[in-house]
Amino acid sequence: MKQNSAAFSEFRRASVADQAATALRESIRQGAWGDLLPGEHELARRLSISRPTVRAALARLADDGIVTIKKGCRTRLCSTRRKNLAGAPPTVCLVVPSPRESHGFTGHPVLTEMRAQFAVQGIGWEEVFDRTLGGRHPETRLASLVHGRHHVCWLLVGASATIQRWFQQAKVPTLVLGSCHEGVDLPSVDVNYYAIGWHAAGCLTKNGHRCVALISPHRPLAGDLACLHGLTEYITQQDKRIAVIEVGAGPSRAGLLSTVDRLLAKGEPPTAIFCIHVPHVLTMLVHLLRSGRRVPQDISLLCRETHTSVDLGVPELTRYRSPVMKQAHHAVRIAQSMLAGHHVTTVPNLIMPAFVPGETLARATVRF
Repeated sequence: MKQNSAAFSEFRRASVADQAATALRESIRQGAWGDLLPGEHELARRLSISRPTVRAALARLADDGIVTIKKGCRTRLCSTRRKNLAGAPPTVCLVVPSPRESHGFTGHPVLTEMRAQFAVQGIGWEEVFDRTLGGRHPETRLASLVHGRHHVCWLLVGASATIQRWFQQAKVPTLVLGSCHEGVDLPSVDVNYYAIGWHAAGCLTKNGHRCVALISPHRPLAGDLACLHGLTEYITQQDKRIAVIEVGAGPSRAGLLSTVDRLLAKGEPPTAIFCIHVPHVLTMLVHLLRSGRRVPQDISLLCRETHTSVDLGVPELTRYRSPVMKQAHHAVRIAQSMLAGHHVTTVPNLIMPAFVPGETLARATVRF
């Protein structure tokens, strides 16, 4: 896999045309004009920009389905779009079925970048963090949340199969930032977790590991299952003799550590631990070092994802890094299309991550 470029090289500042499009969109929402917008000369004068920039800004509004451009005629406002814009501004509403602090969503790089891009385009941003949605029957709460809301694109993060199916049946504009569960057909943007599982299995095989402990979340999401699928598919298709022992990381850290210690005390213990989430890999690293096991000399450690909290850690973790800017850009474009009333394909948009070799993956040792 190719190493992704630095985030700063992908940073895109708002162009003058983007700013002009935002100003025009707001003027339309406030009902500044009727069915016809002023001509290019007049718009250029009012906005203090050039006519080519005015044309670029109008093209953006046309792409969003707000105006209709016809050569030789003044730009016409789409009647259905004017009605929507005159009411509430277009909004993206993030829905997370857990408390804000439980998964470190504050400062989440993809969400932060998406929120910034939407702000430039005059699109509102709302957040709903609700632990009750994580229950078995979230339908009533979802119905009250969505009822009466128009011109909203619902952004699902960490959603269960029940929540995803509800939004699919409700037929409201919905984007899954993650993977869809089996049987759910919604637009989605996610990292290619299947590819991570496949690649990780290949790395472990090349380093001679024959027994691997997989630390998975207590309630795995679709992406977690896809990663496991990729891992096992590689082993099956490549006819590799690797035993994968799945360990569910429940609510008790003591229980997780006890299970791992029992595995490591066996006659043929795991020689590598593959963690799905960063908190678990940090727990494993500290626990292994405290118990006198060297990483990676005695046991290898790798993680499916990364976070700023581990980027400067010692030893550097072997992990996978998602291209934040690319994920955010894809998600923003899809949300824009849905808010404009355009048809959006439900074929998953999967982004390839970058492998960070780190220092915690080495050749397997038979015993401690």
